[in-house]
Amino acid sequence: MLDRTTVVRNIAQQGDALALLCALPHACTPLAFLDPQHRAVLDKLKFGNEGTRQRGRAALPAMTEKYIDAVCVELVRVLTPSGYLMRWIDTYCLCEGHHLRIADLKPVDLIAWDNLRPGMGKRTRRRGDYLIVLQKPPIHARTWRDHGIPNRWPEKVDRTVHPHIKPIGLIKRLIAATTQPGDVVVDPAAGSFVAMHAAHQLERNFIGCDIVGVGR
Repeated sequence: MLDRTTVVRNIAQQGDALALLCALPHACTPLAFLDPQHRAVLDKLKFGNEGTRQRGRAALPAMTEKYIDAVCVELVRVLTPSGYLMRWIDTYCLCEGHHLRIADLKPVDLIAWDNLRPGMGKRTRRRGDYLIVLQKPPIHARTWRDHGIPNRWPEKVDRTVHPHIKPIGLIKRLIAATTQPGDVVVDPAAGSFVAMHAAHQLERNFIGCDIVGVGR
């Protein structure tokens, strides 16, 4: 388990997201990812934990909204000026505007990820999540180098690796678009550590952890 003195680059560490971020220096990364584990939509829609497809996710320790906001505040601090936070968000949190609670991060784009696998829904069936592209001021697009990324991204994932796994193809494109070789990519709630694997494939450094343990 990491503490404030044991943050190491380029390995999958077990630890708390806030502890990791508090150990990092100011303005140390141009890019961070955040995939917070929460129960907002399940509690709101009262789906509970029904079904085998939800058991793995339900077993993960949930973050409170206050904790998620505290993580975002620290992410603002560690981002370089004009740096990006790629925040995964579901339909409920998107419509409720949870990402707008942090004034120092401005939404500049939105990517809809289609995981090609129907999920829950009282009206439409949820099939994937959204990725909000948030930028720390000053706001400009000069540091974004790949203008071919579609805002609707279809990609299957293997949930046997991790119940909350995200698409490595999209993550790799985003890392390439917003960082240079040798830059540090941060992910304080790394889950399956797909961001680490993508960063290494692109010769970027990685700092991240997950409270549950090391992903495959």
